[in-house]
Amino acid sequence: MTARLLMTLAIALASSQAICAPRSGSDWLQVETVIDTHDTVSHLYREQLLSWYRTSGTMDPKELEALPDAGYFAFRPDLTSFAIDRGDATGQWTFVAPQQGRWPDSAVQVIDRSETDRYRIIARVHCPAANAACKALQAQTAAMSPPEPSTDTESPGYLAWRKLIEHEACTPAPKDMAPPRYPASLARHGEGGRVELRLLVNPCGEVRAVRLSESSGYPLLDQSAINVAWGWRIQSERQPEGALVRVPVDFVPPQMDGAATGRVDRAVR
Repeated sequence: MTARLLMTLAIALASSQAICAPRSGSDWLQVETVIDTHDTVSHLYREQLLSWYRTSGTMDPKELEALPDAGYFAFRPDLTSFAIDRGDATGQWTFVAPQQGRWPDSAVQVIDRSETDRYRIIARVHCPAANAACKALQAQTAAMSPPEPSTDTESPGYLAWRKLIEHEACTPAPKDMAPPRYPASLARHGEGGRVELRLLVNPCGEVRAVRLSESSGYPLLDQSAINVAWGWRIQSERQPEGALVRVPVDFVPPQMDGAATGRVDRAVR
């Protein structure tokens, strides 16, 4: 996963047609298709993006004041994932990437319905019509990797999810452990430290959960390491099963080693 933006927004889906279709061969995922008859997805994306700009500090007050009246403002097309925590829109939303001059009209809403003794996910595919693009998005959603539930890590429901990850079907690929970005504000002052992460990986070494095991003492360093770890693949070969691994990340001040990135040590199972 990536960094999550928690926003509060309720949307009405009373005019939408819902079609339920449980994932074939799966008892944890139920895929639903919501054919939106209005611009529900576009409106939701616009509101989430506007909220991000209001809290990110990337615009001055004058720019923010004019922004709501702009016809289109996808200045950050990489911002496609938002968490919403109330109303019919509750869930983790991933929008189809916007195109120049057009708001997204399709998205996937993932809802965690896991209980203490059961792992269960509902994924709603929102699209404007049951066309080829909508069907392709349905197929991609049905093949999604099991997302981490919010239940206690020692609960049967959570352990059921972990078992799915440890035996997840996957394809080996080259190892990829890009170093984290060194926050400029800390690098300039020569501040560094070690961050220790605990990662749950599938048999191919793809990261499916990230935990901060030991803090560096600097929240910015901790978050930088956590953010980059979500995209790691810690091995190039396929193991019999996934595992929980420990990965130390050292942030050495650039004036000491000439590097402006964190240094990742070998993962330890």
